[in-house]
Amino acid sequence: MNFINKINKYLLEHYPLIWNTRLVWMLGVNIIVHLLFFLIGFSSVNGLADLKEHYKLDDFFFFTSNVYYNVLISIFILLIWIIFYLRNNAFKNLYSIKKGMIFQQFCIVFLIILISTTQFYSFKTGLKIKTRSLYNWQELDKDIKTFNKFSLFLMQEQDEYEIDKKEYPAPFPLKVAVGYEQNLTDNIDTTQVFFKKNDHFLQFYKFNNNYDLETNNAYKTRSSIDFDNFEDRTIIDISEFKEFLNPSLFNYSKEKFNYGQDTLDYKNQLNFYQEILNNKDDVKIKEGLKKVLSISKKYEIKHNLTVDNWFQLIDNKPNYLLTELIYTSNPKEEYYARTGYGVNNLSSGKDIPYSKSLYFDFNDTDNFFKNVYESYFSGFDIVFLYFIIAFSFCLSILILIFKTTSIKTILLSFVASLVVLVLIVWLMSSSNNLFGYSKYNEYFIMLFISFLIIVFSIFSYILNWKKTIISIFWSLVLFAVPTFFLFAAFSYSRFLKDVYLELNPQNYNYKSNFETWFQNYGFWAILLVSIITIYVYSLFIRKLKARPE
Repeated sequence: MNFINKINKYLLEHYPLIWNTRLVWMLGVNIIVHLLFFLIGFSSVNGLADLKEHYKLDDFFFFTSNVYYNVLISIFILLIWIIFYLRNNAFKNLYSIKKGMIFQQFCIVFLIILISTTQFYSFKTGLKIKTRSLYNWQELDKDIKTFNKFSLFLMQEQDEYEIDKKEYPAPFPLKVAVGYEQNLTDNIDTTQVFFKKNDHFLQFYKFNNNYDLETNNAYKTRSSIDFDNFEDRTIIDISEFKEFLNPSLFNYSKEKFNYGQDTLDYKNQLNFYQEILNNKDDVKIKEGLKKVLSISKKYEIKHNLTVDNWFQLIDNKPNYLLTELIYTSNPKEEYYARTGYGVNNLSSGKDIPYSKSLYFDFNDTDNFFKNVYESYFSGFDIVFLYFIIAFSFCLSILILIFKTTSIKTILLSFVASLVVLVLIVWLMSSSNNLFGYSKYNEYFIMLFISFLIIVFSIFSYILNWKKTIISIFWSLVLFAVPTFFLFAAFSYSRFLKDVYLELNPQNYNYKSNFETWFQNYGFWAILLVSIITIYVYSLFIRKLKARPE
């Protein structure tokens, strides 16, 4: 205790602001807590099963009891700190306060709350370090490439072997229009080559260069695209590939695991597919199957495949048409047998049956590769950080208001904020009746209410209204100013997009330079505006306190 008293005495005499905010002790406590969560994260992974269990690394924290421990510890720390922090209030007790000290105090409070609520990052750092110590990414990357190459022969999803999934060779990939007898000309240009399959018709095409594929696909599916204007596409004759209208290994182009894989890896994968199928090299195929079964043990993948029974399903030369599919899980452990009911309209009900017993269950290996990849290459969790910063900032503002005003003012400010909220909700729900329909009504309402609060806060101070009234408006203005700038940015971004769409009505995915900038830096810009507002508040609240009632 003497040691603590000596430090407190020294801080009180030399650094009263640090003493009053308990910054030194809060930093010490939080260092210990962050170290504790680092160790918890480090011990959360012990092997393959742990990394398979969760969809992503964040789930080790948010989908376990760790998040509850974090919340309880943070609440406990902050409550104890607030009790000691609110014991002394030089501002309300009319002690001499240097210019800028209120703002400095706010910054320290914000820092304390921030470090008391960010244990998640220490937890995840420990989790990543432990994962990297257990698994080497270069080794896993080789295994992923092996799975990607030979997943061609797993034949578990009929949809992936339909011709509309074919990505090689040229002229593929192609779009497929599907038509039926009753509405054939709606989707099919009957003046050009098309094919009949079972009870429907197929036509293959590419969009012309002047056609915005991304925009149209944003709201239209392959079979529902409006083809009244056929000049938007170029019909491709695939007669030489006609035998692949039925599900075939030649159509498969999926990348089973894409973690750490780039476009060159995918291109090499497609080249491998083409080479091994064209060469019809049974020896090479069997070697690949054997390799897959070997590394399957490494990742605890459940299956009952052997090289022989697996190859029997594959060996359907020359076109490698699918005859049976392999289950994705043990059918004996399922309540019902999977039959693969027509998931693709190209199949038109002609479903390929599943093998009676063969299965290959990846058993969440996808989660494992994803989590290990994230431990090596993931970026910073910026979205969660935004939330924590916003929460800490708002809580710091409330503490600042409490330190500079009375409880009566805080309660009245709370009531005033509820009135403002009710007014906003009413105006938004009645905006079409009051102002007529406009896509800018919501923006205008938020800007107008925020602007009114700012104006009244200024006039209340200049016209020397009652201190309580001024304090209420100033409490609201701390939130109104950033809100005003936020919705001003939203409305300006919307305006730029509307102006552009008037000239280019097809490009709905357009983003202005301002919108791109605001998505990247808008949070920090609004935060800076809020900090400036608080700084101005801290300057004038001293003068307001000095005024007589």
